[in-house]
Amino acid sequence: MTAATVTSRATLVRDALLWAAVAAAAAWTFAYRAATSRTQVLDYDDGVYWQTALAIADGARPYTEVFHAQPPLFPWLVAQPFALLGAVDGETAARMLMTGFAVLLAASAAGMAAVLRGPRAGMLAALAVVAFPLVQRYSFQFGADLPAAALGGVALCLALRARTAGRPGRWWWWAGSGAALCLAALVKLIVVVVVPSLALVLLTTAAAGGTGWWAWVRRTAAAAGSLLGGFAVAAGAALLVIRPGRAAWDQVFAFHLRAAESASTPDVVGMIDNTGDWGLPYFITAGVCGLLALGLPGRAGGRADVAAIAVWAAAIVPYGYLHHPVFKHHVLLFVAPAGALIVLGVAALWAVGRRAVLRLTGPRRRWAGAMAVVAAVAAGAWHTTHSTVAPVLADTSVEACLRALPRDVVLVSDDQAMLARAGLRTPPWLVDTSHVRIDSGWLTDAEITAAASAADGVLFARPRRIGKHPEVRVWAKENFPVRYTADRYELYVRAAPLVTGCAGKVEVDGETVSPKP
Repeated sequence: MTAATVTSRATLVRDALLWAAVAAAAAWTFAYRAATSRTQVLDYDDGVYWQTALAIADGARPYTEVFHAQPPLFPWLVAQPFALLGAVDGETAARMLMTGFAVLLAASAAGMAAVLRGPRAGMLAALAVVAFPLVQRYSFQFGADLPAAALGGVALCLALRARTAGRPGRWWWWAGSGAALCLAALVKLIVVVVVPSLALVLLTTAAAGGTGWWAWVRRTAAAAGSLLGGFAVAAGAALLVIRPGRAAWDQVFAFHLRAAESASTPDVVGMIDNTGDWGLPYFITAGVCGLLALGLPGRAGGRADVAAIAVWAAAIVPYGYLHHPVFKHHVLLFVAPAGALIVLGVAALWAVGRRAVLRLTGPRRRWAGAMAVVAAVAAGAWHTTHSTVAPVLADTSVEACLRALPRDVVLVSDDQAMLARAGLRTPPWLVDTSHVRIDSGWLTDAEITAAASAADGVLFARPRRIGKHPEVRVWAKENFPVRYTADRYELYVRAAPLVTGCAGKVEVDGETVSPKP
């Protein structure tokens, strides 16, 4: 056995151990956050997807019986655990599904960096994504942005692999990339931000390994055909299983076009800064490191790969200006390429410095990458245990009151997460009472009052959505004689015994009955 063989095997073993450490760090981090999910304030969208999944699991059809303003794949996926395991165990399994997508997001960043700078760079890129507080926060929450970003990252990784693969394997990589892009689009349409990067990889793939204009055209056509073929096959299979119906077009596309017309001031910096203390430093560092990775020497032909990753990360700027409205969870779409760029820039700078040092010292063992991975694992674990990613959820009188209600009580509310935590349901057509839906005209006062007429009560939450419509509140006061208030919530019901044991203020026909005046 030669010395080179021994060294090669030692490197494989060392890399395998490091990958195992990175995987364990990611699993522990997300498990730690999931264990505290019940003690943290969840986003409004979490409740919307939660109630949507429960309704679909009960047999309600999306877009006709359940209002849903996104493509059909994600709610269908989340609904499956509820349909198979019930409301309690189904929720646990569905949140584990979200954790799986968070791991996939980190893996996509690892794939982008490893293609250019090797496995150690991939490990560090994965850890950069895992450590990002926004990723940790949404690793257990229901939301479509994280799965869309993860699948978009897979699409780009497969495309980068296709760029360097030989024939005929190259076309299969492109087909896989197209399938991943299709699944991402079936989760959320705004994954279109990755398309320019895929187009750049497609063009540079065609240019590699061939001479002449005609050869370039033939390779471009073959790669594009494989990409589109994979996209079409995935679309056909997914839609055949889900069968979303014709109404999907109106809710998914027309809804967002109308919402995009809403007046809002573009604020890219504010969108990123709203993610927390890490947001702006993370993306500014990604920009600087992206320039370093593009400018400094690297793998032959690697600049095209770096450019493709950089185009995706930089798309956060036009996205912030063109998409209305924007929310902090949209930043998840850009975390993976930004993390990969940070590692690629540092690796490029280290490679230049290392070559300068080796001229003076001669060849040395390459331990720096392994030491950096170990240090990053330790730093990430410390940061996770010494930080929070969401406000603490205080026990509220309202939630205790709702938990005491019979399980068959149906309420109309603009806080679906509160109802879901309490084990209650809301009418399927009103699982989404967001500002975007109300302000774009897709949820009228008449629709709200019609659904509430058949319900057992109306709950107006603190971030007033339905409650900011005075006509609906007046209607509720006129049609529900019992009014319960606590923690800035208002609950209107027809029967006083439902709330007489609750901590707070209870009024019947305008007169206070509890606590006694």
